[in-house]
Amino acid sequence: MPGSHKRSLAGLQRVTCSRREHLIIVEYCTVMGRMPDTDREHTIGRSVEYTGVSLHTGKSARLRLVPAPESTGIVFVRVDLPGSPEVRATAANIIEGDRATTIGTGSGEVSVRTVEHLIAAIRGMSIDNIRCELDAEEVPMGDGSAATFVEMINEAGIVPQGSPRQEVVIDRPVWVSDGPRHLIALPYHGLKVTYVFDSDVPFVGVQHVEFEISRDSFVCEIAPARTVGFEEEIEALQARGLGLGGRADTVVVVGRHGYLGTLRFPDEIARHKVLDIIGDLGLAGPVRAHIVGIASGHSMNHRLARLIMGEC
Repeated sequence: MPGSHKRSLAGLQRVTCSRREHLIIVEYCTVMGRMPDTDREHTIGRSVEYTGVSLHTGKSARLRLVPAPESTGIVFVRVDLPGSPEVRATAANIIEGDRATTIGTGSGEVSVRTVEHLIAAIRGMSIDNIRCELDAEEVPMGDGSAATFVEMINEAGIVPQGSPRQEVVIDRPVWVSDGPRHLIALPYHGLKVTYVFDSDVPFVGVQHVEFEISRDSFVCEIAPARTVGFEEEIEALQARGLGLGGRADTVVVVGRHGYLGTLRFPDEIARHKVLDIIGDLGLAGPVRAHIVGIASGHSMNHRLARLIMGEC
């Protein structure tokens, strides 16, 4: 993974998840064995750091995850700015959704870019309260997925807290649509995500995935799925200052005649869309619903997150 870990990986085991060829560094007894008390809030056990390149700016960024008291929620801290201003990770603070999720203060003077993979890891690992200290405007991308952040949380440890977890429970259908694109939240006893990715590129085609979200399924089946880009769009995106930090091993690049790199999953694109949904809707809180996405993306995720937050 790009960047330097300012932490020791000693004592961690390499575990092959669900017969996949790639490896995720996890501590088996914590991530795959012992489940948290889902009725209580949780934070991490200690601070951990990671330094790496950011996806869009291409600049180096240091991320430090810090334990937080009960009822804190997820808070970003821009330690590079005077006074270390804070931005709460809520749907109300979404200010941009062009190829990523940016949150910021109402004035827009303080913002944090590309938070969705980190938020997905926080929600997927059942963390409720955490401070994310950042010395740049954009979260480092790790390997283009959420795996780096899963490793950080796993190494920090997961600690139960006294307060009961406040979940966002969908009790009736809620949805947003834009022509053939749809994103729907249905009542459900847990969290399940169904996604259909429809492409006119023959070797990509239609990808359909469905996951019952648990810590196990998130770590093995969703967290490793990397962000996606189309070769024909790269030059235009970089001209706009986007994707400057992407590389062939951190982005699933769809070329004109095939993928420019090795896939971790045959349906890695659809899995990454599930990762984005978990991260973006995670800004509304720990959601309990069956989410169905058809060709949806960040902008629709944001619309649904705001709708959920406003109605629940």
